[in-house]
Amino acid sequence: MPEMTEHETPMKKQHRKKNRETHNAVERHRKKKINAGINRIGELIPCSPALKQSKNMILDQAFKYITELKRQNDELLLNGGNSEQGGAAELCWLLSVLPG
Repeated sequence: MPEMTEHETPMKKQHRKKNRETHNAVERHRKKKINAGINRIGELIPCSPALKQSKNMILDQAFKYITELKRQNDELLLNGGNSEQGGAAELCWLLSVLPG
């Protein structure tokens, strides 16, 4: 095993610091993108504008909203489109704007 000189130690520390800074910047960017996506979803779901929503609340409400729209769409499909069709159109639109 090669001996560690005093000159190598600061270089390794500097390299580790640069790696850590790069990782932190990537992680900040990732979190920013996730938060922006959650906020966009929050704008799509019906709720009281006065209500300050947490990320958890937005995701929970989005799940409930999409589940209800899917139920309405399935019901419309079973009834041959004879009842109100607003839910199906809303679901199709919502599914078209969600990533994936």
